[in-house]
Amino acid sequence: MAAETDQTRTVTDTYDIRPYEPGDRDGILSLYEAVFGRTKDAEWFAWKYENNPYVDHVPILVATADGAIVGARPFFALCMSCNRNHDVVLQPCDAMVHPDHRRQGLFTRMTERAIERYGGDCRYFFNFPNDLSLSGNRKLGWRSVSTLVSYYRIENPGHVAAARSDSAFARIGGELGTVLAQGYYRFRETLSPSPSGISVRIEGEIPTAELTALYRTSVPDGIHVVRDERFYGWRFGHPDWSYTTYLAETDEGVQAAIVVGTSTDSGPTTTRFVDTVPVERTSESVDRALIEAILTDRSDTDVFCTRSQGLTESVLRGFGFRRDDALPLSLLNTQTNHAVRALTDGWEPHGVDITDPDNWQLTFAVHDTS
Repeated sequence: MAAETDQTRTVTDTYDIRPYEPGDRDGILSLYEAVFGRTKDAEWFAWKYENNPYVDHVPILVATADGAIVGARPFFALCMSCNRNHDVVLQPCDAMVHPDHRRQGLFTRMTERAIERYGGDCRYFFNFPNDLSLSGNRKLGWRSVSTLVSYYRIENPGHVAAARSDSAFARIGGELGTVLAQGYYRFRETLSPSPSGISVRIEGEIPTAELTALYRTSVPDGIHVVRDERFYGWRFGHPDWSYTTYLAETDEGVQAAIVVGTSTDSGPTTTRFVDTVPVERTSESVDRALIEAILTDRSDTDVFCTRSQGLTESVLRGFGFRRDDALPLSLLNTQTNHAVRALTDGWEPHGVDITDPDNWQLTFAVHDTS
C-alpha cells in the first residue's frame, strides 16, 4: 500500500491539470497531430473553440509536464433546447493524451477536473465517444443513450475501395461495384418520380434569416440544438467543410431545407446532410424533392451520409440509402455511441429524461466533426 501511495504521489506531482491559457493553442495543435495523425490549423481552432459564441472562454482542460502540453480535454459548446428551455451545454471531444504519457490517469484527471469546473454551470455533458472512450466515460458517471444510426448511399465504391486499400483486387472490385451501384441507383430513382408543385432553390451561403424562421414554425419539445441567428452565423464556418443549402418551395413559401456539407480533405468526396429544418418531418414529397436535388447537384460525391431526423426513412430507402446497423454496411462501419453525463438537476433537466433516446432529435449539426 505504501509503495502504491508513493507512486501515485509521484505521478500526480509530475503533471499539472489546468484550464486553457493564452499561448496554449500551438501546443494543443501539435498534440492533436501526434495523437490523431492529422494536422489542424489556427483557423480550425479559432472556429471550434476561440470563436464559439456560447462561452466566454476556451473550454479546454490541459495536462502539462515540465511546461509542455501532454494532454487535453476540449469541449464543444452548443445551446440545446430541452422541453423548450434553452441551456448551454458542453460536448466532450478530441480527448488527447500524448503516447509517451498514457496509462498515467490523465484522461480521468482531466475529466474529473472538467466535472468540477462546469458542474455548477452546465446541466449535462453529451457526446459521441468511441467504444474505448465510452468505457472510460462510464467509470466517470456517463450513461449510454443509444447507438445512432446513419444512412449511406455509396455512389462510387471504386473511390472508397481505393482509399481503403491499394491492392489491385480492391481496385478492380471497387470499379465493378461502381458500375453496379450506378445501375441500381438509377433503377431506384425510376420508382421515385419527381414530386410536382415543389421547386428547390440552391444557396451557396447559409440563408440565416430563412432557416431561423423555418425552425421557429415548428419547434419540438425534444432535446435538440437551438437554430437561431447565433447558431447559423457560426456553426457552418467549419473550415474543413463547404456548405450548401437546399430549400424546398411551394406556392405557400419555403417548406423545408437541408444544409449539406462536403468534406474538403483528400479522401473520397463525402457529402453529409448536416442539418434539416424543420427539425421534425414535413412530408414525403418535400423530402423527395430535396434529396433528388442534392443527388443531382452533388453528382461528384463518392459517399452521401445522413441521419434520419427530419427525413422520411422510406424516402431515404427509395433513393438507395442504407442503414449502417444492417448488412452489408454493418460489416464496414463503426457505429456512433451517444452518451450523457448529468451535472446539475440529475438526469431529468426540465422534466426530460436525457437517457431516453426518444427524447433526442439529433442531426449531424451537433457533431463537432461535420
